[in-house]
Amino acid sequence: MPAPTGLIRQFQSEDADSCCDLVCACLRTDPLMPPAVVERLLLEESPAAMRGRAALFYLAVCVVEGRIAGMAGIDMNEIRLLYVDPKFRGRGVGGALLAHVESMLPPALFADVFVYSVPGAVGFYRAHGYKPGGEHRVDVDGAVMATIFMTKRLAG
Repeated sequence: MPAPTGLIRQFQSEDADSCCDLVCACLRTDPLMPPAVVERLLLEESPAAMRGRAALFYLAVCVVEGRIAGMAGIDMNEIRLLYVDPKFRGRGVGGALLAHVESMLPPALFADVFVYSVPGAVGFYRAHGYKPGGEHRVDVDGAVMATIFMTKRLAG
């Protein structure tokens, strides 16, 4: 997979609007996400919510051609918020972001990294060494979202 021609850096407060727009665009274009779940998640998404997440865990963005092409977060040893703008998919942005946040984990503390993947992203995570561990259902204000629990053994 080609490497992105972008810069990966830590999220900054002024990135919140662009990251919010990115998450909303990805949710709207996911054909496997139930419409009721998308609707509820879109209601909760805002620049303030994005800033709040960034205060709770490490969040990185990938800037390509002067705009945010993707974002990813890590909370302890859980991958969070890995989204790539549909216009930049297939260019290595997601893989570079995943490798970046995985590199933030201290191997002395964590032997594994995990993610609750939406069904449409399972192939992406498998390609990056993650193994499925079973389905996990999440209640989103009464709408059910299926995820797949996936893990990867860290090197070292």
